[in-house]
Amino acid sequence: MMDINEKDERRELLDAVADAGRLARGLDQLLESLAHADQLDPLDVEGILALRSISKRCAERIGDAARILEAQNEVL
Repeated sequence: MMDINEKDERRELLDAVADAGRLARGLDQLLESLAHADQLDPLDVEGILALRSISKRCAERIGDAARILEAQNEVL
């Protein structure tokens, strides 16, 4: 059985995972708004596409981690 400190640490980790997910979504929104505002140099497009790809992969991994932690919390 988990003690209070372990449960608190798990909750903090879940909060951190959620924050990271919001950060990834925020980055994607920022990149999208810059693209629509025509504030991007054509040479930046490759970098933007790379950042968007990284952001999407991070969001997927964050989602996976959150589901695992939530399932573990339910079991414990």
